[in-house]
Amino acid sequence: MLKLRGAFTDNPRVGPLLDGSIQPRDCEISWEAGDMGVMAARHMREDAFDVFEFSISDYFAISQRSDTRWDWVGLPVFLSKALLQLNTWVHVSSGIEDVPDLKGKSLAVGDYTMTAFLWFRAMVDALHGVKPQDISWVNCRVGEHSHSTLLGLQDNRPPGVSITFLDRLEMADELFQAGKIDAACATAVPIDTDSPNVRPLFPDGGHAFVREFRQATGFVGCNHTLLMQRRLAEEYPWLPEALYEAFERSKQEAYRRDPSARLVFPKADPSWQTDAFGSDSYLPGLAANRAMITMGAQQSFRDGLVTSIPNVDSLWCASLLGT
Repeated sequence: MLKLRGAFTDNPRVGPLLDGSIQPRDCEISWEAGDMGVMAARHMREDAFDVFEFSISDYFAISQRSDTRWDWVGLPVFLSKALLQLNTWVHVSSGIEDVPDLKGKSLAVGDYTMTAFLWFRAMVDALHGVKPQDISWVNCRVGEHSHSTLLGLQDNRPPGVSITFLDRLEMADELFQAGKIDAACATAVPIDTDSPNVRPLFPDGGHAFVREFRQATGFVGCNHTLLMQRRLAEEYPWLPEALYEAFERSKQEAYRRDPSARLVFPKADPSWQTDAFGSDSYLPGLAANRAMITMGAQQSFRDGLVTSIPNVDSLWCASLLGT
C-alpha cells in the first residue's frame, strides 16, 4: 500500500476523503487540513506534501519558473469557487459606488497573485472594461507569508501595473480606515468591517456579479486545483487516475450527505442557483473546464504573472488529458 502525505482545506466536497470514508485505490493518504493562504505559502517554502490543493494562479506562475523545488503536475480537480473577492469593502469617501468605479482607485488584497483576484481582474475586464493597470494594487501579506514575494514579484513587477508592498499586514486597515486606500478585501486582509468608514462593494454578496459573469462566459472561475509530485506520477502511472477518481467519489458522497455542497453560494437560497449555475458547479476534468482554465491562463498573462500564456495541456497529468 502506497502511503502519501496530503494537504487540503476544510472543503465539504473533500470531507469524505479527509475523514477516511472514501479511500483512493491502492494508496493511503495522511491528510493535513488548514488555511489555503498559509498552506500554499508552506508548499512553496517546504515542498513537504505528495498531493495537495494549490492556487491555480500560483500554479500558472510556477509553471514558468525555473525553480526545481516545484516539480509538480496538476490533476483536473476543481472543488472550490473564486469568491473571496466578493468580500471587498470600500471606503465611504472613495467615490466607489459600483464595480466600474474601481478604475483609478487603490485596492488592498492579500496577494496580487491570489486566484480570487486573478478572476476578479478577469471579471471586471469582461463586464466593465477595467484593466489590471487601471487599479493601484496594495499587496498586504508580508515576507514568507506572501505568495507574491515567494514568486519573486516584489523584485520583478508586472510591466505597467502599480503594486505597493506593505511592511506590515496591519498597515492595510490603518490606511484603509484613514481613506488612504480606497478598497480592501476583508477575507485575506484583517479589515475592521464594523467601522462606519466602510461599506461592502457587493451588498448582495456578489450574487448578481457572479451570475452576470457566468452568463457571459459559461462558467464560474475556480480558485484551486489538485497538484502532486511529478516524480510520483512517473513512478506510479496508475496514481493520477486513482486520485482523480477518489476526489470525484468524495464529491458525490458529499452531495449525498448535504445537497448544499452542490451550491456556488451554500448559504444563499438554492432555488435560483441551479438555473444560474447548473446542477453541478464542480465538474471534474479538462473537457468541462477547458474554457475556464484557458481564460485563467490568458488572464495570468494580462496580469503580468507569466511571460507567455501557459499551454493548458502541459499543466496536467498526461493520463488525464482525456477527462
